[in-house]
Amino acid sequence: MTNDAPSNRGPILVVDDDDGARTLVALALKRAGFEVVDASSGQAALDLVATTPVSLVVLDMGMPGLSGTEVVEQLRARPETLTLPVLLMTGSGDEYSVINGLAAGADDFLPKPVRLDELVARVTAHLRRQVAWTSVVEQRSAHLARQRALIANTLRSLRPGDTPEATAQAICRQVLSLTGTAAAQLLLFELDGRAGAIGFAVAGQPDPPLRRLQANRTQMFRARAEKGPWIESWSAQPEDPNFDDLTGLGRHLVACAPLRSDGELIGLFVIDSLQSADESEFTESLAALVEFADLTSVLIGRDVADRTEAHRARLQIRKIIEDGAFSPVFQQIVDLETDAVVGYEALTRFADGVSPEVRFREAAAVGLGSELETATLLAATSAATDLPASAWLSVNVSPALISEHDALLKILKDAGRPVVLEVTEHAEIPDYAAFRTAVASLGSEARLAVDDAGAGFASLRHILELRPAYIKLDRSLVADLDSDEARQAMIVGLRHFAASTECRLIAEGIETDPELNVLRTLGVTLAQGYILGRPAPASEA
Repeated sequence: MTNDAPSNRGPILVVDDDDGARTLVALALKRAGFEVVDASSGQAALDLVATTPVSLVVLDMGMPGLSGTEVVEQLRARPETLTLPVLLMTGSGDEYSVINGLAAGADDFLPKPVRLDELVARVTAHLRRQVAWTSVVEQRSAHLARQRALIANTLRSLRPGDTPEATAQAICRQVLSLTGTAAAQLLLFELDGRAGAIGFAVAGQPDPPLRRLQANRTQMFRARAEKGPWIESWSAQPEDPNFDDLTGLGRHLVACAPLRSDGELIGLFVIDSLQSADESEFTESLAALVEFADLTSVLIGRDVADRTEAHRARLQIRKIIEDGAFSPVFQQIVDLETDAVVGYEALTRFADGVSPEVRFREAAAVGLGSELETATLLAATSAATDLPASAWLSVNVSPALISEHDALLKILKDAGRPVVLEVTEHAEIPDYAAFRTAVASLGSEARLAVDDAGAGFASLRHILELRPAYIKLDRSLVADLDSDEARQAMIVGLRHFAASTECRLIAEGIETDPELNVLRTLGVTLAQGYILGRPAPASEA
């Protein structure tokens, strides 16, 4: 056995009906220095435990026959396995199986596919905890059984709320039923370096207001939480203004358990004791608190992680806007009948190299799409003053920005030249009548183009509903057009449609002479592409 693996009284039992997964987990534990036995079903596992003392069980939840939850319940019903550590393995999207397993008395869980290094670390930690707490657990087995029954009942009765905050508050209220508990608070570590409460309950009182910790206090809690759960005394410490809700009420112990999502520390569960609470019993409540923390991670961990990621993305987009970390480039739009440059399309390039499609999509997802569009349009119209005054400017806009139209209206008035609004193909227009009204409110200088016809939402209905001044033919229609008669026929049909509705076709993405020549033959009179001029700053375009 390696030095990292704590001594234990028996082998580790690995239970999984998947032979490959069971073998992989067993091999990883053996390489870490543990003795391992295995079983391919829940009943086989129970039979083996009845005859072979094991030190820990790694149990798959998704087995046929006897379920993982039923295995845990039967283990907890036997005095000899009442405190046997059980680590669950569960597939994605099976949160409620995990909750049922934890409610039945399991100690921990890992999502499949299991990260073997994390598995070994979790097993090692539970065995060390088991060795350290064996004498206490054995002396207090009756009390621990009562605590586990209480946890099982509260977990089964808990129903998640509509938001992480509602769920957190419900969990805090349930935690108050633990022996000697006076208050419970659920803290999340935020990106600004502070921790904020999303749940707070005090025994016998209405729910108090949620508070945020100062950065220095948060830093201390985060550093301590990285090491695992703990209990500390506050009776000898001066009143802390950041924690006065918990410490200024004559209580003397605080128990803390980390919250994790996908292995990342996201928060902390804190309970404080009644002044009259028995210290040894409150110490044992830490084990129960760890189980509540595991439940909380299952119920709100993904929502919190998603919210944190969205907040991180929002901060990144705001910084891009504030720093002006982008610049416009312009591509010529050429009249094929006269070879004159009649317009320029403004394109945005971001300083970090991320494609505009990705960056604008990210901004829209966090509610900053219009702000980023407005900032890049201002940059484009400002830089366009270096372009020939006779040329019109074509800019890409979302339907949302046109519908809001106030900020866009000012940009158009200050542009000093006709502007063509290319409606992106990446967003749906839910109400065409309202959208046409919004376009009309921008004035006669704003003309409309359907961008990338043939892609995304730029369908035939899009064109018929909007009646644009221009239809831009997507690169997918233009590429190798000279060798595709079907697409040539489609473009002839579009040209007749354009003539009957008084709009013009603009072919984009032209890269070869054969493509350009066949477009001339088909009667397309406006075009842009690398063969006619690459995107460049206004001073070079």
